[in-house]
Amino acid sequence: MRNLIGSQIILSKEEQKICEYIGKKRYLINREKGIIDKKIGEEDNLFMDQNGFSGEFAFCKLFNVMPDFLVQVTQTNKNDYDALLFNCIKVDVKTTHVLSGKLLAAPWKVDEVDCYALIIGKSPDYIFKGFMLREDLKTKDRYKSLKEGYKKGYVAEQSELKELHDLFCLDKIINTYPENKKIPVFEI
Repeated sequence: MRNLIGSQIILSKEEQKICEYIGKKRYLINREKGIIDKKIGEEDNLFMDQNGFSGEFAFCKLFNVMPDFLVQVTQTNKNDYDALLFNCIKVDVKTTHVLSGKLLAAPWKVDEVDCYALIIGKSPDYIFKGFMLREDLKTKDRYKSLKEGYKKGYVAEQSELKELHDLFCLDKIINTYPENKKIPVFEI
């Protein structure tokens, strides 16, 4: 399997418009329903929603999978993932525009994802920084604040992130297909 850490993803003008639209719709529906933003950082909420979806879109473009275009109220108790990779690997994609940014996961969010991915940048330019397994990120020693006065969350440095094929044997991920058989994995 080829290494993808450091890959640059550039969104076309059409892709940028789609991301702007979906991000804004996600922002508006949550504000209309009175959902309080529980983000860990200090960025503007609209920018976070638009850049977040753009990062998800860039990740999906890199891994050749379909982005989740669903616009709905954010739920803290929902099993939610941003991308479904081959062999049914569920990924929560995190995006930051800070070049030295860290992988952050909120403690309040219930998730059953297999791993997290970090994308750095802002539209139209993004860089893939790597993956971390959920059980490796959501540990007691990673629960901290980025800065004094910030909300706490689970934090990982970019240097700790890995390629997907370095995280685990791809057989480890349980396939949820009805026939309960593994999807064959071919090396590229």
